[in-house]
This record gives sequence, structure tokens and C-alpha cells, in this order.
Amino acid sequence: FLGSYPITPASDILHELSRHKNFGVRTFQAEDEIAGIGAALGAAFAGSLGVTTTSGPGVALKSETIGLAVSLELPLLVIDIQRGGPSTGLPTKTEQADLLQAMYGRNGEAPVPIVAPKTPADCFDAALEAARIALTYRTPVMLLSDGYLANGSEPWRIPEVQELPDLTVQFAQGPNHTLDDGTEVFWPYKRDPQTLARPWAIPGTPGLEHRIGGIEKEDGTGNISYSPANHDLMVRTRQAKIDGITVPDLTVDDPHHAHTLVLGWGSTYGPIT
Repeated sequence: FLGSYPITPASDILHELSRHKNFGVRTFQAEDEIAGIGAALGAAFAGSLGVTTTSGPGVALKSETIGLAVSLELPLLVIDIQRGGPSTGLPTKTEQADLLQAMYGRNGEAPVPIVAPKTPADCFDAALEAARIALTYRTPVMLLSDGYLANGSEPWRIPEVQELPDLTVQFAQGPNHTLDDGTEVFWPYKRDPQTLARPWAIPGTPGLEHRIGGIEKEDGTGNISYSPANHDLMVRTRQAKIDGITVPDLTVDDPHHAHTLVLGWGSTYGPIT
């Protein structure tokens, strides 16, 4: 599900996905940036992969809902096709202007993983990787592209379907916790020991009624909690979940045993190479 508000240079994603409704893709052109991400997060609550697309000014407007997605711990892709700033800035010019905003542009401690493609072809793999992280770890993910990549092109081999990562999700089906008195209940914030992801329960599933929201949750039960110790635990747990995301190691382009290392990210790949 794509919930989006048109903005240069991200609007082409809305244009393209709206052509694929026969494949189960749903697109919604909202009245503003906040409504776009709100609809996407609502779709994630209902069991879809929620996606919203924007550029830098739109990320600023979406920041509150990104923080809500961090608290809800639901998968959400926030695709930022960067342009120059500040404010309305340079709508038709490219600038890798939003990295710090993507990292820190939310109130409180709201860690979000970031994926940045390096070439037009890499956008395919980067989008799949962002979706994998969002679904596996139940987290919003920022995908930082930019105008050069959005308007660029290069030869690209269409991959075999069987080579693509498996994005299948196992939704919660029944109780996952037993109380001291033997009663079986569903705890919405009981975590997978490997990924620290919480279960994803589709609304309306019998027996899985639960509470989520933006007010701090009690570990496990999901009840509202103002306990300082619990808040400390939840903040540290959400950070540990992001810190534990498995990603491949970077590869060094070094054909001649160089003495100088140049680090970059995103579309600086071309000039640096």
C-alpha cells in the first residue's frame, strides 16, 4: 500500500505504482504529507507493507508519524528522494541533504535504520533490502535516494524470481504467553529472541485483541506505562533491535593496494569511483 502526496522528485513512484493495481498494489494520493504517511501506517496496522514517498520537506512533516511507527513497531517504508534545501529549497536540483534528518529528525529516542542506493540499478536491491528489514524487524525504514538516481539510468539484468529474498511474513495466529494462573493470553510486545521484533497481529483476529499506540507501552503486555524503569527498558530495547539488524559487510574497491580510503554513501558512488 502506497500512501503519498505528490512532491518533486518523488512523484514518479506514485505514478508508476498506480499502474499496478492488478497485482494487488494499492495507491492513495492523499491531501497532504501527514495524511499520506498516516494512511500507509494504518495499512501496516492492517497487515500490508505500508510505503510512503516524499522528499526532504515532506520528511519533516512525516516525522511525528515515523516516531509513532517506531512506538507501534510496525513495518513502514519511508522513501525520501532527496533534493536541495532548506525549506522548499531546490525542487529540481539534487543534494544529499537529508542524512542527519533521517538519523535524528524525530522527538525522543526513535532509532530508524537507513538504506541508501548507490546507482539506478541498485535502487531495486535497496528497496528490497529496506522491505526485508522493515518486515523482519517490525520497524520503519528510511530509503534515501536522490534526484540523480531517480532521473538516471543504466543497464540492468532482470533478476530471476527465485533469486529474490523471501519476504513472507508469519502473522500472529493465537496466544503467545501464559499467565501465572495458567491463562493463555496474547502479548503484543512479547519479542522474538533473535530479532527482538514483536508479533504482527491482524486486527479482527479472534483472541488477539490488543493495545498499541504512541503512549509508552509496558514491556510485553502493551499496557500504557509511565514507569521510568519500563521506559528505560523500552528505549534500550528498541535501540537494541535496530543495532541487531543483520546487513552485509561493505566491500572495498581496491584493485591496486591503495593507501587512501575514501568513504561515501548513496549516489556519490559514481564520482568517488
